Amino acid sequence: MSSVILAVLGHESTTLAVLEAARNLSVLLGEANMIALAVEQPSKTSALEAGTLIAEVAERVNARDRERQRIRAIEDLFNHWAAEARRDGSNVLWHGIAGSSRREVINRGRRADLIVIARPSPDDDSQIRAGFRAALLHTDRPVLVVPPGGSEPFGSNVAIAWRDDGRAVKTVIPALRFLSGASQVHVLAGVRGDAARLPVPRVFQDRGIAVSVHALPVKPRFGRILLEKAHSLRADLLVMGAYSRSRWREIVFGGVTQFMLEHADLPVLMRH
Repeated sequence: MSSVILAVLGHESTTLAVLEAARNLSVLLGEANMIALAVEQPSKTSALEAGTLIAEVAERVNARDRERQRIRAIEDLFNHWAAEARRDGSNVLWHGIAGSSRREVINRGRRADLIVIARPSPDDDSQIRAGFRAALLHTDRPVLVVPPGGSEPFGSNVAIAWRDDGRAVKTVIPALRFLSGASQVHVLAGVRGDAARLPVPRVFQDRGIAVSVHALPVKPRFGRILLEKAHSLRADLLVMGAYSRSRWREIVFGGVTQFMLEHADLPVLMRH
């Protein structure tokens, strides 16, 4: 049975990076159907449309045209990419639809096995931000967050941010489908105080996956410590749970998830 990968496309500038990351995932999974989703935000109307100022009506028309141009540009990039991907045997589909990004990402994301989406950008509009939040917080699916500019092929040297709780296990188990093919798997475990030797988590022992366990001191700016360790190990993918505290506490006070969403320059597989 094939897996389903939903690639959520928001910006023309990140479209190819997201599609390539989805294709990389499909190779790791062995067989997968990739669905590219681009949601066109419908123009806003109201019962008072006839009474609005001409300038306001003109701006709405311009906004609608810009939105359609965005979707056309994304679709053109998809079509060129898909022609090559299909020649290589990949099964890829295009889903362009008008509506609520949040609603469409939730509905389609829940039917997928994994979601691929670009890392949030400060200049994202509300529609794109809503789609990202929906993917990460409301689909209950692993979400591969792709850094700006994309990445090299990943999955051979994997770092896993570990804490012994349900969120980490919930994230790791779907990733085990392709971790078995990795040449190196590193478990990055946060510890308080001294830890001479950490045991291999049972989720890896039970499946016979060889891992190296690294103890990292839990202290302020732990997200930076985690990312720097992943870089020092030359990891090409980071796997972690998302928002162990409330999302708003992380945004206001800082946290590992929020740090990665702002700074990670390698693909990060997250699950809330």
